[in-house]
Amino acid sequence: MNDTIQINVCNLPCPEPVLKVKKALLGVNEHSLKLHSYEIIGNSPSSKENLMRFLSTEGFEFEVGFGRDEQFMIILKSKANKHNKEGKDKILPKMMLIKSDRVGEGELGGMLIHGFIKSLLQTDVLPQKMLFVNRGVLLTTDNKEVENTEIVEVLKELEKQGVEIYSCGSCLSYFALTERLKVGMIGNAIEGVQNMLLSDSLISL
Repeated sequence: MNDTIQINVCNLPCPEPVLKVKKALLGVNEHSLKLHSYEIIGNSPSSKENLMRFLSTEGFEFEVGFGRDEQFMIILKSKANKHNKEGKDKILPKMMLIKSDRVGEGELGGMLIHGFIKSLLQTDVLPQKMLFVNRGVLLTTDNKEVENTEIVEVLKELEKQGVEIYSCGSCLSYFALTERLKVGMIGNAIEGVQNMLLSDSLISL
């Protein structure tokens, strides 16, 4: 092998380790693994489990080594060809209902909602629609309560990929944010209910 490529995911919060590794391994195949040695270095048990699950799903064979404390190293050995999914519909008839600017309470809740939404860019399939209601509209608007620059960019990218994004009109009015919508469209109650009824399933956050 000519050289070693290291991917360091130490101290990264979930889901960043998997996102970083997925980006780094984009296009890597059996031929690449003969030219380079790929090593993933981390220090979190949960990251290790998530990465092992991701790599297995992607068809990689690997070895895991352990260092001091909770440090680990994953060494990629080979990669099988994944089943060709071309032609599979990326947009599913599902709807995501985002009811707040966080999942649960406090700072952790804000981190979780950001992680969930960012992870959508890395999935093979996407929901057809996303509806932001109540404090959820703080994620789609220019406001002083929530830092959402990164989320807005993610949502814009999801729009480009075909996801319809709506923010509740009444909610925008309540928070005086109607003129500050940064991504998506303004929805109303009738459209919201109809979209829920027409969706195969509703995913609520």
